[in-house]
Amino acid sequence: YTDFSQEATERVVQPLGLFFWGNAWSLTAWCELRDDFRNFRLDRVRELRCLEERFEPLPGQTLDDFFRKMEHEDP
Repeated sequence: YTDFSQEATERVVQPLGLFFWGNAWSLTAWCELRDDFRNFRLDRVRELRCLEERFEPLPGQTLDDFFRKMEHEDP
């Protein structure tokens, strides 16, 4: 993934949803590196690998939890 400042990073994420925000598609996911929700613009994904590992949604890491968190953050 290439972030906003053009730095390449590698992430392991648990995908939760695909959304179109204004002019770009993004993947909402639980990021294992940040131990938090992150949105990744699909046009910045340089390479994608599906891992054999499977995940079970954990409390605090679901799409509903993401929406609740967004409702409580300051604009």
